[in-house]
Amino acid sequence: MKKIVLITSSILFSNCLLAQQDNLLASAKKDSTGVFIGDMRATEQVESPGVARKYAITNLKKDLDALDKSGKNTLLADANGNERNLNSEIFATYLSRLDKKYKGDVRSIETDNIRDIFQIDQKSEIKKRHSSVISAQCFSSKNDGRFIKMKDLDGEEIIGFPLESFKGNSRYGLVENYHQGFARIKKDQVFGFLNYCGDETIPCQYEKAEPFNDGKALVKKFDWYYVDVYGNESEALENVVDVKALRMGISIAKFKNGKQALIDNNYDISKKPLSEYFDEIVTFNSELFRVRTGKTFGLIKIDGTTKIDAIYDNINAASEQGKWMIIEQNKKVGLMDTEGNIKIKPSFESMTNISVDPSIATNANLGIAKDEGGIRLIDFKDLKTSKTYSAIGEFNKYGLAQIREGKYSGFINTDLKVVVEPFYSSLGNFNQYGLVSACKTGINGATKCGYIKFDGTEIIPINFDEVAQFNKFGLVVVKENLKNCSLPSGNCRADMVYDKNGNLVIGKTNEAAPIGIKYITTDTLFNGVFIAIKTINPLKNGDDMPTEYNLVERNSLKRITTQSYYSIKKYDANLLFPVFKDSKWGLMDTTGKVVAKPAYKDIMITTEGLYGVKYENNKYGFIDKKGKIQIAFDYDEVRPFNNGLAIVSKGIGKLGVINRFNAKIAPCYFSEVNILPATKQFELLDASGNKFVLNSNGDCVTNCTKFDEIRKLANQ
Repeated sequence: MKKIVLITSSILFSNCLLAQQDNLLASAKKDSTGVFIGDMRATEQVESPGVARKYAITNLKKDLDALDKSGKNTLLADANGNERNLNSEIFATYLSRLDKKYKGDVRSIETDNIRDIFQIDQKSEIKKRHSSVISAQCFSSKNDGRFIKMKDLDGEEIIGFPLESFKGNSRYGLVENYHQGFARIKKDQVFGFLNYCGDETIPCQYEKAEPFNDGKALVKKFDWYYVDVYGNESEALENVVDVKALRMGISIAKFKNGKQALIDNNYDISKKPLSEYFDEIVTFNSELFRVRTGKTFGLIKIDGTTKIDAIYDNINAASEQGKWMIIEQNKKVGLMDTEGNIKIKPSFESMTNISVDPSIATNANLGIAKDEGGIRLIDFKDLKTSKTYSAIGEFNKYGLAQIREGKYSGFINTDLKVVVEPFYSSLGNFNQYGLVSACKTGINGATKCGYIKFDGTEIIPINFDEVAQFNKFGLVVVKENLKNCSLPSGNCRADMVYDKNGNLVIGKTNEAAPIGIKYITTDTLFNGVFIAIKTINPLKNGDDMPTEYNLVERNSLKRITTQSYYSIKKYDANLLFPVFKDSKWGLMDTTGKVVAKPAYKDIMITTEGLYGVKYENNKYGFIDKKGKIQIAFDYDEVRPFNNGLAIVSKGIGKLGVINRFNAKIAPCYFSEVNILPATKQFELLDASGNKFVLNSNGDCVTNCTKFDEIRKLANQ
């Protein structure tokens, strides 16, 4: 069992330290292979070591100026004048000056008896800059080579060897962008470091290695050591079995006894950790670390001093900034600031952060606290709390969360303001139009439903017994239970159709004695303009009729049909719909006006403004686009007009040709009439096999004498 505990502890520690590493190199991203860490793209190519030296001096001068905010430092005052003639010797002189200065500055700080965070931070900045100086010294000895201008892991502009040139080289298992002057690499399964010139100044020889951390890097062969920027190794770190570098020369170390502590870069000499020993150390925020001793938790600073004693059953950050802490004591949770001041006494059963999409509410920092009375929202920015509710849902894209108080629901926003008071028996989910179904239960126990907007405005009256979901065009069906239906007689459910703006699109057929019609919205479009609404009309016995259709104009969401139709065909060039009702065809225009009442057994597509229709006598004739009869119903069969002429029939072997005025261009005498595709001429055959040809205008062009005789007989 002890082995299992040790292994688990090791895994937890390793995970903890990985989290610290991720925090340290927050901007470092691995490529798809997991080998290259950080953005190594060149912002500019550097042509020669001379140019590289010029860039390096410019950057190092910026570093010096940043440290000496007084602006009085003259160490590199003459550097600008020598940039053009920056040979190896002059460059080496400048870097020797910087090396000497930074070493002196560090000694001065270390001899100061005052030890605080500011001192640690100041020394850290100097050591970072000094580390870059040591790495850049390599340019003094370079007479050739190619380099690039780029940004290191900390986002600072540097000049360095193009690390991406290692891509595709199977020897490398890790290539990390430069950090504090050195690039960590893993080559042939062991770690080392490159300077700005790409030289392996610290040879690959270590089983493990951490990035440089203020002039030193933690490395492991059998034991852990420090290696400095010159490649010098320290004595082995006593009792240390694992480490992770943090920042400011401070690292987390795990010891042979299983404990953890913070150590600084002098641990090899002092052999004393900065902090006490703990069972666990993890990052709490950018300044503090959560520590665990046994089953209790506290906070320490990065210098190892105690911030909050480890007396709490648990401590968690209540925000990304870590301003507040959720603390647990005696199985109750509350809130405390990082100074140890209790802001909300530990009186809740639980308290957790909740995530709110930044696109919904910027800087929202909310949590939920639960006690015996229910749950409430907490705004961690100012510690405001909401009322207690029996339930609180997730925040939606409108920045609202559903709240439930007893049997009733409402909505609250991220500012903890109740936008919709909880007096609805049920609320649905918001749709694409910002509407949500809402139901209320009356005194008599009847529940009525409708739709409300995200601000609580009632869009569709809460008067209906049932509401459906909106279709994609913004239409919805609502149902009302009635006791005075004319069809079917007595009780019925009458449907109505509303649009997303709350306008009634299709109401009751008769307000006094409605018909129990059912509507079903669809996503079907006619001609890309009109929405089809399925319509089911009841029979007297209560059975449903076959499905019929109404049309609603897509943009205006206005109903155009004055009644439902069993079938509606797409409108034609005349903007007329063929419609089918009570087993008869008619015509309707795009405004819903009926131009030809459904009175025909059949209707043909329009040809040259005329529609072939079949009347009750089972004979065909033609009507125009206004529904007016232009050719009487005398024919057994008709074909579409072509160039003002149409083939018609009055029975078998009685085919002929008429024009738009029903003039018989060829009498119904012929056994066969065809249109020749190439010439559009009419070819006619009589019962004796005689062939006649008329041109596209109806004039005879072949066997015309015989044809004239036939016409004369027909005209008598």
